[in-house]
Amino acid sequence: MKSLLSKLQHNSYEILKILSFVFAVAVVVWISPRERMFKYEFRTGKPWNHKDLYAPFDFSIFKTTKQLTQEKSDILKNLKPYFQYDDESTRAGRQQLIQNFGESWSMANQHQDKVISFQDSITYLDALLAVYDQVEKGIVQLNPVIEGKPKTFQIKLIRDNEARDVNLAQLYTIKEADDYAIAYIRELKSEDSVLLFKIIDNALVQNLIFDKNKTDLLSQEMLSKISPTIGLVQKGELIISQGELVTGEKYQVLSSLKKEYEQELGNSEAWKYVHGGSLLLIMLLFFIEYLFLKVFVPDIYNNLRNLHLLLGSQIALLATAFFVFSYYPSWSYMVPYTILPVVVAAFLDRRGSLVVYLITIMILGFYAPNSFEFFYTQFSAGFVAIFSIGYLAKRWHLVKTSLFVFMAYLLVYFSMLMMQEASFSNISVHLIMMLAGSSLLILLAFPLIFIYEKMFGMITQLTLLELSNTNNELLRDLAEKAPGTFQHSMQVANLASEVLFAIGGDAFLARTGSLYHDIGKMEHPLYFVENQASGFNPHDELSYEESARIITGHVLRGVEMARKAHLPEQIIDFIRTHHGTRRVEYFYRLERKQNPGMEVDETEFLYHGPVPFSRETAVVMMADSVEAASRSLVNPDEQKINDLVELIIGSMIETYQFNNAPITLKEITISKKVLKKKLLHIHHVRIAYPD
Repeated sequence: MKSLLSKLQHNSYEILKILSFVFAVAVVVWISPRERMFKYEFRTGKPWNHKDLYAPFDFSIFKTTKQLTQEKSDILKNLKPYFQYDDESTRAGRQQLIQNFGESWSMANQHQDKVISFQDSITYLDALLAVYDQVEKGIVQLNPVIEGKPKTFQIKLIRDNEARDVNLAQLYTIKEADDYAIAYIRELKSEDSVLLFKIIDNALVQNLIFDKNKTDLLSQEMLSKISPTIGLVQKGELIISQGELVTGEKYQVLSSLKKEYEQELGNSEAWKYVHGGSLLLIMLLFFIEYLFLKVFVPDIYNNLRNLHLLLGSQIALLATAFFVFSYYPSWSYMVPYTILPVVVAAFLDRRGSLVVYLITIMILGFYAPNSFEFFYTQFSAGFVAIFSIGYLAKRWHLVKTSLFVFMAYLLVYFSMLMMQEASFSNISVHLIMMLAGSSLLILLAFPLIFIYEKMFGMITQLTLLELSNTNNELLRDLAEKAPGTFQHSMQVANLASEVLFAIGGDAFLARTGSLYHDIGKMEHPLYFVENQASGFNPHDELSYEESARIITGHVLRGVEMARKAHLPEQIIDFIRTHHGTRRVEYFYRLERKQNPGMEVDETEFLYHGPVPFSRETAVVMMADSVEAASRSLVNPDEQKINDLVELIIGSMIETYQFNNAPITLKEITISKKVLKKKLLHIHHVRIAYPD
């Protein structure tokens, strides 16, 4: 038992990496669509390249979206809307007419010279009531449901709890009612026709009110009766023969079979097969990804943080795509799939991002509509994105990648259009707009990269570009307070980047780290020789131990300043390691010389470390030491520079400063050659030519 626990503890980091992949598989299987996959690919206008297909079970032929839309449109177009007859307002209007007539007629007689007989008033009132009763049989309220309809259009008129069909020709609009009243009153040839029209016009009401609730219920009932199918295919019936052209009708039958096949889950055994197959496929692909990263990209695999970034990005894209496939399949091409390799390449490695993207697209291809077209399109665009992104050292690189991806999308789309349609007459503007949107959404990598940097504590070339700007506050302070140190840091940055270009490594990271490696000297700049311009040396007033303490302390002070300025840990690593665990040799030897025969506490003269643990930090240590030491050379020549570089780097090897760094003796030898060459140029030393 103890042996087992010991093995588990010893391999805990490896187990965590394996568990990360297991977790990724579990999540992807859980979020993946539950339908079975149809195993045949088919397109309209192309021959059926598979064997003869017979119906595996009875299934209905589903109507196309266009057919269903047309049927719904026809039903709604011929729908008879309900209108409710308003008895109460009709009676109130009639009563208002009688009251207004009496008041208006009495007032008119008071202002006229002649007196109108009672019989004439009765005649006029009867005429007005006759007009009112005629038009108030139905003055329809204006509503969009009847606007523009012909007079033969019928509505459902509800009156006294009875509904009957009525043509619009049998009804009046308010304008038609006014016109009828005017014509009728003119036939009376009365001198008071204007007054009579005013009286009836004020009494007319729109008494046929649109009943939206009943109309909606009727429309829903009629739409619900629409059958989604137009036929039935029986089990064993030949659907299509090998080599037969996939016509529109055949495509409809095949699409119906595919829909039924993917939705038909059958009994519990079918569930087991569906989920078992999905699990095995996803497990296999993630296992391939696991092996590839472990064998070919160990830099990613050996860092758990890198794995979490990669797998997290992969799961996020899969989840987004599965959601769109399930609920908005027509928008499948709007998802920015190529953002995955862009983000992964920005942080990790282009080779790793290529394989991860390929495996992700393969998983999505199982569930995407038109899986072959989908896979080929995204495969091509993804490769273009990876090759065009470079090291993402400038913001323009991402914009350029977005443009290249869109061009790749268009090229693939038009190529397939030519193969399938043999013309450009059926170009889909909607699809092109979606491809443009997907390409544009790649620019979301900007905020995503920033979020990832904060979440995972990682840096990209964009961040290094910002940090290496010498106008940054920390570097400006260094240039102002310790100008000699600033110039030294610039030279170290140039040397380190040149070495890493030669041996391989992140030259941009080393250059940026070099600029900050000595910021701790800002606190006591005059205690460092490169900043002593007047000849005064403050170390003359200190003991050698105190001097060594100040010199070694600049590393700790630099780390504190960097953390206060929120510099990334990757940059702080250069501050911590650029002296490793070496001695402050100058003051250590002076201390021994001053106290001969006495034991000197060596720890007082040692830097606190740690030693370099990356190729970049090891190179910066070499560049820093040889650049600083070369300044002390009197009349430097090729031999002196050669001896100096060999001595300093040899001392580093002897004191085990490179034991934790992945740098070989061959790479150290190349580094020495590059440093010697660059120092000769810096000190303007010409190489001696043989006689």
